[in-house]
Amino acid sequence: MEKEDNFVRGQEGTISFQGKITSGVTPSLMDAYHRLVTNEIKLDFSAMEQMDISGVNALIKLYLHAKTRGKRLVAQGVSPYFRDVFTVTRLDAAIPVKPLDTTAGIPGSPQETGSPWARPVGSLVLSHVPKEAVNQNVEGFCPVGPVQGFGRLWEKTYTVRLAGISTTPQQVIRTLKEQFADFQPPQNRFYPTQAGIVPGEIVVINAATPLGPIYTGVFVVYADDETFTFMTPQGHPESGWVTFSAYEDQGAIVVQVQGFARANDPVFELGFELGGSKVQEEIWTHVLSSLAQHMGVKPWVSMCKSCVGPDYQWDQVGNIWYNAQIRSTLYVLKQALGTRH
Repeated sequence: MEKEDNFVRGQEGTISFQGKITSGVTPSLMDAYHRLVTNEIKLDFSAMEQMDISGVNALIKLYLHAKTRGKRLVAQGVSPYFRDVFTVTRLDAAIPVKPLDTTAGIPGSPQETGSPWARPVGSLVLSHVPKEAVNQNVEGFCPVGPVQGFGRLWEKTYTVRLAGISTTPQQVIRTLKEQFADFQPPQNRFYPTQAGIVPGEIVVINAATPLGPIYTGVFVVYADDETFTFMTPQGHPESGWVTFSAYEDQGAIVVQVQGFARANDPVFELGFELGGSKVQEEIWTHVLSSLAQHMGVKPWVSMCKSCVGPDYQWDQVGNIWYNAQIRSTLYVLKQALGTRH
């Protein structure tokens, strides 16, 4: 067997993962994939120790690449812990999972306690709703990932350097978690629960847009000391997630926001084409600028984006039923009519 970075390419159409699966495996993963000639490719995770949200992104990119070429991916050797990761991110809808018979002897399998991943949920349940928040289009809705959306899949990365100050990635992420709502632009109201931004919690969102209000929320699918990820529910403008992270680079702390999502339905896809995408980019630029100013740094936010899935998923067109813009408008009209009687 031939070792390649974080995984080993075996024989008979199998790619065996080892160590921590992050975005860093993408180039060598695609290289190993292109060397295989079988139509069904087995992904062996029995020696995998860790996987973060960027590792899930890498697997989704591989899935999209294989799908366009008529190939099928199957995951095997997946421990119960990592099967939960596949389930909570809805990755198992794209890559069927064959679990291990036992977790005995699996190197590095994390314990349930203290895991950065949220447990799988069938539908969202709010533990607390602030009095001033409108709780609509969140509770009872299912979390959805990039596999479940309708529009083209975009990866957008925003960064800002916090140069000239003494801090750590952990301190920056702690500040961002604690004051996330304060860093939003005026038209966005975020309402974390009393537990804060921790795995499994929900953040209610009440946003104002040119077309009216959108009442929705996000699910904290992943959170540790240096990273946290919000996953969208059904009806949200996007299907996917956005990840916030901080790391050291050449003596400075770099803070990054990375979106990995597609429009949830045809209406939102059209909305993004007509200007919604620009509005979204302004929001995350504002958040990073606000954070930098709070830390005493003059902000300069850079952004790069790429379309990693150019096809529309027409089998997901029914997502329009959950469209939070339409449902929020109907809610406002119903409230207005109710006050007249």
